[in-house]
Amino acid sequence: MAASKLFLSPQGLSKIIKSLEEECGTPLFSRTKDGFIPTECGKVFYEKSRHISRDLNDLFSSIEAVSDRAERFRVGFAAGTIRVLNIPLIKEFMASHPEFVPSWDEKVNESVLKHVLNDEINFGFVIGKPEAPNLVAELVKSVEMVLYVYKGHRLFDRDYIEISDIKDEPLISMNENYHIYHDVLNACHMNGFNPEIIAKVSEGESIYNLVKNKIGIGVCPKFYKDSEDVRAVSISDAYTWDVYGIYLENSVDTKLAKKFLKHMKQ
Repeated sequence: MAASKLFLSPQGLSKIIKSLEEECGTPLFSRTKDGFIPTECGKVFYEKSRHISRDLNDLFSSIEAVSDRAERFRVGFAAGTIRVLNIPLIKEFMASHPEFVPSWDEKVNESVLKHVLNDEINFGFVIGKPEAPNLVAELVKSVEMVLYVYKGHRLFDRDYIEISDIKDEPLISMNENYHIYHDVLNACHMNGFNPEIIAKVSEGESIYNLVKNKIGIGVCPKFYKDSEDVRAVSISDAYTWDVYGIYLENSVDTKLAKKFLKHMKQ
């Protein structure tokens, strides 16, 4: 099973394991009639190698970004931003500038900011306005934050709610990779309670579907229109979900980044 998942033959996998054990100077697995069971040393090896593998992948990505800089312009997207950005505008700009890399990978907000600050990517779309030396950050898109409520819920017919109204309510939220999750958590704490989050998802559509099926109510940017079953209720004094375009003002690609930002704001 393990060999097939790695696209290796059982003999090939056994050879690799044997080589690793010889290099480590200790058995990493116990051979039993039921298969391989990791030893204590094997468990340590696994935990440490996970972090090393992640760091190596990050290292190679950074090296690739630097090596391609002379001919490529890279853009990073914080999770959720692709949903609200004007994709035809981006495609239009890319088509007229062949140095753009057509990459649409979404990463956590902090990761995009980090890569821009390290000059590993040329431009980023992030949530919220970051502050850093030599960093240009301009608003591209604002979306109202709302509470999605299902028909029959006590808040369904309200024009607006206070954040305190969701206390003790089963709440559906974006997961920790999204800026929204931390903002909602902080808002609840500022109002003196810890929210009862029963589901953490990776996209707004999942929130909408769970609300529609009466699993709970959900805080989310206003991505969807009201229906008979679900409607968006405004949150009093709620902030907007703001997408900023960011780039370094002293980068060799500043001129193109500035041009791209201007194009996105039209």
